[in-house]
Amino acid sequence: MNIHKGLALTVALGLSAATAQADGFYISGNISATTSGHTLERNDSTPGLPVPDTAGVGFSETTDFSGGLALGYERNIGNGPFFLGAEAFYNFEDASSRNIVGVLATDVSLNASYGARILAGVEVAPKLSLYGHVGYTTLDFDLRNSYTFAPPVRTDSRREGAVSFGAGARYAVNDQFSVFTEFTQVADVSFDGIPEVAGGTGRVNPNRISLNKVSFGVKYDF
Repeated sequence: MNIHKGLALTVALGLSAATAQADGFYISGNISATTSGHTLERNDSTPGLPVPDTAGVGFSETTDFSGGLALGYERNIGNGPFFLGAEAFYNFEDASSRNIVGVLATDVSLNASYGARILAGVEVAPKLSLYGHVGYTTLDFDLRNSYTFAPPVRTDSRREGAVSFGAGARYAVNDQFSVFTEFTQVADVSFDGIPEVAGGTGRVNPNRISLNKVSFGVKYDF
């Protein structure tokens, strides 16, 4: 009986050691499929334009590949399987879309996304962890306003941010390298578009960008 208890205790301690997360800094890289949605809203019709104008809401969506890097720090909570982390990240984006409402065409070109986030997770099995994350993401993008009938064309660059959140899974290949997959959603980013110049209206239209990413990556613990 004592031998059995000793074996059980040894196995329990071994599993506890196997599921312990390593405290310290890490760097990670990922490739992602980024889906970007753009909503353009024109709330009224303005008389006197060169061609008939219409109000309405338009939506366009595109999916492109992106890549990113992150630097973070992770720490165990006590001696159990739970852990917390903090991370700064930068993603190189390449998503472009065109949205047309009436005679107005607005192009959005996403160049980058970056920010910081907090991670909280648990090791559910030896080497396998599940985690959630929440943070703030800034989008760096270019705008282009044009008309379907003729010039003028106006351009602008913007940086707008919103809360981001998601979940992921990670598998430890060895003491230093892990592979992971995760989902990230950025809450709708609302902003005013470029003021229209056709007909001298100066109309400013509400815009929204939605963003979600499915990522695959590698993590290296120092």
